Amino acid sequence: MTCAGFARASAALVALTAIAISAPASAEVNFAGKRIELVVPYGNGGGTGVTARFLAPLLEKKLPGHPTIIIKNIDGAGAIAGSNYFQEHAKPNGLTVMALAASVTANYVFRDSRVKYKVDEWIPIITIPAGTIIYANSKLGLKGPADIAKLRDQELSMGAGTPTGGEMRTLLALDLLGFKVKSVFGVGRADARPAFERGEFNINFDSNQAYPVNVVPLIESGVAVPLFSLGITNNKGVIERDPVVPDLPSLPEAYKTLTGKDPDGDAYKAWLAVFNLNVMASKALALPAGTPDDIVETYNKAMEEVVAELRKPEMKAQADEVLGPYPPALGKDAVRVLRSAVAFDDSTLNWLKAWLKKSYGVE
Repeated sequence: MTCAGFARASAALVALTAIAISAPASAEVNFAGKRIELVVPYGNGGGTGVTARFLAPLLEKKLPGHPTIIIKNIDGAGAIAGSNYFQEHAKPNGLTVMALAASVTANYVFRDSRVKYKVDEWIPIITIPAGTIIYANSKLGLKGPADIAKLRDQELSMGAGTPTGGEMRTLLALDLLGFKVKSVFGVGRADARPAFERGEFNINFDSNQAYPVNVVPLIESGVAVPLFSLGITNNKGVIERDPVVPDLPSLPEAYKTLTGKDPDGDAYKAWLAVFNLNVMASKALALPAGTPDDIVETYNKAMEEVVAELRKPEMKAQADEVLGPYPPALGKDAVRVLRSAVAFDDSTLNWLKAWLKKSYGVE
């Protein structure tokens, strides 16, 4: 190399070195001094709010910079109002998180005309199964699950949000069992329970989070009689009894008690799809679409640490009471659970659409 060439090469090396030194390194995600908004698309009192308020302070401690997490309740339209708000206002900067529940995903799957949000584009950081327990008013002449057949000849009434929301898992189950239920829509979980207690409705359901706190006292006072749970899928893909209420039969068991055979057919296939949607992917926390990978990974790492804390002996009892004794899905597993929950095959979707039109006049 000539002296001139060497000089030019040296100058270029110096210039590149200067650029490398002056280029800022990729900064680590830090939420110090920030306020994070956790959107709950329901009023106070439901299982989603309980879950959000339980996880928020734990997540604050694990996210870098220990931000403040504020719960923002946006009730209305069967969770659609709050979900649309998140879709339209959440920026992909990690400062807005969505609390999903069964109604959020169900309204999306069944394309409610008011839905503007896209669940399949959101990025879940945790999904949590949530069992469902069905109970009735003792004035119907029931003493326990063995008396369930007595409901077949009675007029039942229940408060529900929307036929296409999270209530669908219960509406389908009761229909599958052959019960005649008059559903009053526009009634959220937090309002349905006190209305049941006042005798305005004679059958109701709750998530495993709300059941121990809000329903067990009604059972102990003689107002309510537990009937069955929808069950939980085990690691072999079989629906078994819910560990929160192991003394209660699962929906397949209740069906066999009433009919003498195992559930089968298009109606049961449709219920299974809704069960996976509403129960196995019942609760979730998600970031908006387009959130950068480094922010997503920061949340994933923080949530892994939160779950590790919940498994410690001093936290496990409280975690089981609020979240249920079911293992949550994290990171890529959470994405898989949520994506699969909102993917219905055409035959099932068409059956459900026909059922909704026939039963509730919903297109």
